[in-house]
Amino acid sequence: MRPLLALFLLAGTLWSYTTIDDEPPVYGNPSGSNTPLPATAGSGVKEPSQTRKSLSERLIYLTIEDLPKKVYVGQIFPVTIKITSLRKHVPYYIKLSGGRNVKLIRGVTLVRPRAISHLTFYFQALGTKIKLPAFNVHYEDRDRIYRTESVDLIAVRLNPPPHFSGLLAEDLKLLNYQASAYDERHNILSLQLQVSYGNVADFRLPGASKQGIDKVTGDLNATSLLYYGLYPVGVEQAIFSYFNIRTNRYEKFRVPIIVKRSSVSTQTNLDPQASEFTKFKIAVVGGFILLWLILWIRHRGWVYPILIVLAAAYLVTYLIPLKNVCIKEGSTVYLLPTEQSTPFVRLPSDTTAKEMHHTGDYTKVQLPNNRIGWVKNEDLCQN
Repeated sequence: MRPLLALFLLAGTLWSYTTIDDEPPVYGNPSGSNTPLPATAGSGVKEPSQTRKSLSERLIYLTIEDLPKKVYVGQIFPVTIKITSLRKHVPYYIKLSGGRNVKLIRGVTLVRPRAISHLTFYFQALGTKIKLPAFNVHYEDRDRIYRTESVDLIAVRLNPPPHFSGLLAEDLKLLNYQASAYDERHNILSLQLQVSYGNVADFRLPGASKQGIDKVTGDLNATSLLYYGLYPVGVEQAIFSYFNIRTNRYEKFRVPIIVKRSSVSTQTNLDPQASEFTKFKIAVVGGFILLWLILWIRHRGWVYPILIVLAAAYLVTYLIPLKNVCIKEGSTVYLLPTEQSTPFVRLPSDTTAKEMHHTGDYTKVQLPNNRIGWVKNEDLCQN
């Protein structure tokens, strides 16, 4: 009897083990059949191997590594992120999303293949309560997108003194300046500035009746800015200040507005046909032509006709009317044919002027009001 009972217990034990081994897997069909489960929208259900791989395999790690300790409203500030890519031979992309009271000034979108990258983005603070955008990083296949959470910052609003230009920068240098007569009631002041990490688009000259940026070149760390402003005749200096974000203090500049007589004379009464000196030269050359003509009639020498032809050709350069050219609307007329020259007028509409001379990429013109300056060849009308 006992051997039969032992045999019965052994058979029951084997049956129970067989039942556990045949239990369907957790990610399979609970019914125990071999038919796979239908996929449901948004369920995210995958095969066991795929799910475990996606949960365990993280290919990109990113963190915000460096933030400024203090930010002012209007300031351009850096944010550095560190990205570690396990696919070190594959490039990846960066996209920003969200954010409040902040504007991207400079950043990158495509990063070349590299295991570890330290990338610096530059933003401008537009308000006191700032929320940085989230950094989204992914490979080209967009299999997964890795992102940082948004970060909140508090920016300090300045209480600027009079003559504040609106510029916040790490450094500002006044490289050159030039003043000249603009019209009967205004002088024009041109400044050549070099700005380091500053909001140059917000720069203003206090007291100027009309002003603007003429040209911007360089990079964010060394921006060359050519700026002009109109001041009423009688204003002897332009005063402006900027906020140095390194020293946390305002620095003031005083620029004299001294119009040299030579600058004025180069802009008025420069018509060769109206110059007194030019008239004197024409009279002298005409006298020589008359003298050589009389000598040629009397002595019949071969040298006199040559002298007469050369003198007559010289006179033609002054007596032939100047060619008319068309200048496009909105073009700038400069004092000199150089990149850093002072702009003294912007034309409100298409203007017909007299063409006087060419040099390089510039054309010397005489405007309808007899003022003379230089315009870029690209600003001349095609027809």
